[in-house]
Amino acid sequence: MKDQKKRLKIILSQFKGNQTDFGLTIGKSKQTISGWLSGRFPIPEDAAITIEMVHGFKREWVLKGELPEKVSRSNSYLKSEAFGIDSSLLKKIASNQNLQELIEILSKLPKKDFEIVRKFLLGYVKEDSQSNS
Repeated sequence: MKDQKKRLKIILSQFKGNQTDFGLTIGKSKQTISGWLSGRFPIPEDAAITIEMVHGFKREWVLKGELPEKVSRSNSYLKSEAFGIDSSLLKKIASNQNLQELIEILSKLPKKDFEIVRKFLLGYVKEDSQSNS
């Protein structure tokens, strides 16, 4: 299947929700989903990766129609349980652009810098929770 919008319709039909709800699961607006469905603009790779992570449709299939359509759940490297990640956490990350940007920045930091930022954030959260008590 060469048409991205047809593939997106298949994904949405299996999602069993509306465009707004689907968009929330991948951090995109209803308008963006509508634009993809109309063919006004293509699905970008970062969104295809998120669709793969959250909904199990392979990035290559979403973007180019290359089979297989879905990630094999038995050997999926993206399976959230394999990482000990709650699916609700993935949805929160996917629906928050600022959080995605921060995670991207944190993932690129050298280990020493990452630990400094981590300690700062944990200290900030601890201070904030104590001042609110």
